[in-house]
Amino acid sequence: MVPITEERRSLIMQELERNHIVKVAELSDQLGVSQVSIRRDLDHLEERGLLRRVHGGAVSVSSIPLGNNLRTKIQAQGEKKERIGRAAAEMIAHGERVILDSGTTPLQVANNLSQRLVNNFGNLTVITNSLPVVHALGPYPSVHLILLGGIYLHEYQVVVGPQTIDHLKGLHADKMFLGTDGLTFSQGITTANVLEAEVDRAMVRAATEVIVVSDSSKIDVMGLVTIMPLNEIDKLITDSEASPDFVARLQDDGVEVILV
Repeated sequence: MVPITEERRSLIMQELERNHIVKVAELSDQLGVSQVSIRRDLDHLEERGLLRRVHGGAVSVSSIPLGNNLRTKIQAQGEKKERIGRAAAEMIAHGERVILDSGTTPLQVANNLSQRLVNNFGNLTVITNSLPVVHALGPYPSVHLILLGGIYLHEYQVVVGPQTIDHLKGLHADKMFLGTDGLTFSQGITTANVLEAEVDRAMVRAATEVIVVSDSSKIDVMGLVTIMPLNEIDKLITDSEASPDFVARLQDDGVEVILV
């Protein structure tokens, strides 16, 4: 069966993640669609900043040589993610059940949990599909850590699929910390992977409160597939470089915005 458009584009991104370059002719054969459709997919993904078109195919954005300014910005994002993770971790209380999404910013939430919570006094339950989160919290036997089952995506170090979603149906959490590849008012909270988006939606349904953790570079960036509308989240934790107009509009929609 030929994959539908969103699934096909997700498969293209996964192939690009593995090999850093894709060819139109090869993708056409692999996915069973015309080269015209593949070119249209690549153009669509380039418009969203997810790859760069070259003759006969496309290359990963991460494979393009970085100038000093861009490298400095990437390093700065790491500092912002840590601040965001620290602020998010401070919102977690004794005895709570929390869901930590995959991605580098939710991982910073795990890394910044207080010793009071992760040692003998926290009574903390953490639900996740992220192997890095498991590695971060696994050494603490007092943390009740629930790793969701499913299909392991090596390139993302995450578990996805129908089994993951079924596992979530019987669980409930007080808070979910959701990462993102993009935030726009038109398309909402978006990510680059269709399978991850499906799991994220199930996580949202299992949580009383949804808190998005994202640095300001993701604002006005559109990922491949929507997780949820922007005005349906409860809180956004981002850095102080976020656009004041974006922040004001989100606050007008009733979303609490925390700048760090």
